[in-house]
Amino acid sequence: MLTVEDLRVYFHVKRGLMGRRSYDVRAVDGVSFGLAHGQTLGLVGESGSGKSTIGRALLRLVGIHSGTIQLNGTDVRELRGRMLDFRRDLQAIFQDPYSLLNPSMIVADIVGEPLTIHYGLKGRQRDERVAQLLDQVGLATYHMERYPSEFSGGQRQRIAVARAIALEPQIIICDEAISALDVSTQSQVINLLKELQERLGLAYLFIAHDLAVVRHISDQIAVLYLGRIMEMGPAELICSAPRHPYTQLLISAIPVADPIEQKKRKAARSQLPPSELPSATNPPDGCPFHTRCPQAVSRCRNEVPLPRQVRPGEIVACHLID
Repeated sequence: MLTVEDLRVYFHVKRGLMGRRSYDVRAVDGVSFGLAHGQTLGLVGESGSGKSTIGRALLRLVGIHSGTIQLNGTDVRELRGRMLDFRRDLQAIFQDPYSLLNPSMIVADIVGEPLTIHYGLKGRQRDERVAQLLDQVGLATYHMERYPSEFSGGQRQRIAVARAIALEPQIIICDEAISALDVSTQSQVINLLKELQERLGLAYLFIAHDLAVVRHISDQIAVLYLGRIMEMGPAELICSAPRHPYTQLLISAIPVADPIEQKKRKAARSQLPPSELPSATNPPDGCPFHTRCPQAVSRCRNEVPLPRQVRPGEIVACHLID
């Protein structure tokens, strides 16, 4: 349904007096993946790895330097007068439940606005459809006349979900959709998303930095680092037997109930060289992870590893696989 091939998103930045110094920020640097009907692809990685930029590129909110994005076989970059059809098929739920809803609009208008723009629904017809949508996300009809300030964070996110499914999209991009919520509310929203997926046949691109949460909801997981996919494959396989050193590092950072195992993980992480995520304006030569990788060899510093299949459905970009 959705095919992304060699996607690159660069931001041109000018600095200095009169903007004489300029450079490109390689936010996304050659990413490829696919998404099927009713499936969930999780994108995980540290802040600055390019997860949200991929989502915004798919939504046509940022420009694309090169590569292709095809929705049902149609290149979205070639859409001109059919953007409304594209917007109906691809919806989004963003991170902050306290800023993604217009505080001056009641819920009936927030959820009903896309129905009016795309389908021309007004008055009683629109309100009946809004009531149905709120019921699907666990809210009552009387909530229609309230303002966002009268709801909790979890309820606001449910309103955002209702607005996202109003146009019966094929794909919903969840960009850190639960990261601002407490743990119990996160669980409720995830369960709601899974129920809607089963009922409506939705596909999700689920963007998050919490690998434990992504594992729970995703069918496939893609691990990003500095704008590149380091490892991608079935969720259980990626989380239970990761092959890339970066994925192993992310897994080791997940808290576990066993205090002995937790102590071992902490000791292993303490042996790693102290370093930060390199700048996307000046990425390192070779493998982008080699400056932080405890297993890096000379080849890693000079040659970019190409993604290769190591197990059925799993690809890894690492020289150590050889």
